[in-house]
Amino acid sequence: MTDQTRPDGDDQGHDEPQHDGAPAGGHEQPAAFPYQGLPYGQQPEGNPHQATGYGDQLYGSSPQPGDQGQPQGAYQQPYDASGQPTSQFAYAQAPTPPAPRTPEEAARRRRLLIGLIGGAALLLVLVVAGAVTFATMSASHRPEATVRDYLGAVQAGEVERALALDGTEVAKGDVLLTDDAYAAAGDRVDGFQVGAVSTDGDDAQVEAVVRRGDGSTHAQEFRLVRDGRDLLFFDRWALQPVDLGTVSVQVAGPASAEIAVDGTPVTRGSDGSVSLKAFPGSYEVALAAENESYSATAATAVVEGADAIAQPTLLTTALTPAGTEAATAAVDAWVAGCIASTDLRPEGCSFGLYDTESGRYTLSGQKWTLESAPQFTVGDWQDGGWTVSTTTPGSASFTAQGVDAAGNSGVYGSLAPVPVRVGGLISDVTADGATFTSSVATPLT
Repeated sequence: MTDQTRPDGDDQGHDEPQHDGAPAGGHEQPAAFPYQGLPYGQQPEGNPHQATGYGDQLYGSSPQPGDQGQPQGAYQQPYDASGQPTSQFAYAQAPTPPAPRTPEEAARRRRLLIGLIGGAALLLVLVVAGAVTFATMSASHRPEATVRDYLGAVQAGEVERALALDGTEVAKGDVLLTDDAYAAAGDRVDGFQVGAVSTDGDDAQVEAVVRRGDGSTHAQEFRLVRDGRDLLFFDRWALQPVDLGTVSVQVAGPASAEIAVDGTPVTRGSDGSVSLKAFPGSYEVALAAENESYSATAATAVVEGADAIAQPTLLTTALTPAGTEAATAAVDAWVAGCIASTDLRPEGCSFGLYDTESGRYTLSGQKWTLESAPQFTVGDWQDGGWTVSTTTPGSASFTAQGVDAAGNSGVYGSLAPVPVRVGGLISDVTADGATFTSSVATPLT
């Protein structure tokens, strides 16, 4: 049927829906369409016309290998009996949309995605951390880092840790090389600045400027030696023992005087002095305990820096009224001892007589009599003791009975009283009394 018109009785004024391949408006099919009236896609039997090449391919068929210029075989249905596309037409089928994910699958996918992102972030963190760790380890193994650790420990008052870092051996008498002792010091190290660093093979020199609490500064040089490696890459530098400063104390006082440096009792040497290793700072020197016989005004020993010997600090003692009384009693006892002698020239005393009649008389009842006691003062400590000096000499006379060879007897004695002087040192005052040593020679009278 080449002419499609609306059937009779259709009064709607509309054309019927057009069939596939039939033009609207009742127009006649083109003559190039040779199979009108046949079922869709079917060729008339016995038709000698065979499609050759893609130009003659039937609508809806797929080209087969070797189609170009080859006779087309029998037409294949695009769907099989179950309604599924055959292999020749499968490529033309629209892709089947994926089945929607279950909540569990979606959760697993999210966890996988989060894990991948987290793993990448962790890897980045590890890389950055590794680089930072390497840089930190490298910096911490430089010679100046060891010096910073040492000075930082001193600044923090951890001198025992500083001594461990440089390997200084602490002797029993080094009473100031403890954290507690340094905590009592004044003007301690409160800052530092590390300067130039030089290396020569396995040796290194590091310069630093150290500041004390009073604002003063001093230069200090540290020596280090290479001492192996850590983790194959990082050199270890061993700090060599630092030459510490010295607190030097001299005591103008008796040997029995016990002293303390910043409250720490110290032992004096045979010469009565004290020499102690110490870190930079100021240290108070005073008597270790109160003494009723003598006292001392506290003094300050200053250690400016390492390898610096402070000027000797003098701790001077003075007699208390009780000590002066004991010293006076000791001098009076000495005078009394001389007066008690029966010798014309008492040994170790400041007075005496020459025997001008030697051998002529036999003496008996010899006696010295103190006519007047000498007046004296006890002064400051000097040359091993508190000085004793005469202000007003005393006097003494000597009498005895003499018998000559003929049997004649009479009074033998001094024609006039002789002067009695005192002089010397009070070397010590204890609970048992004072010790007086005379330094006055017997006069030639």
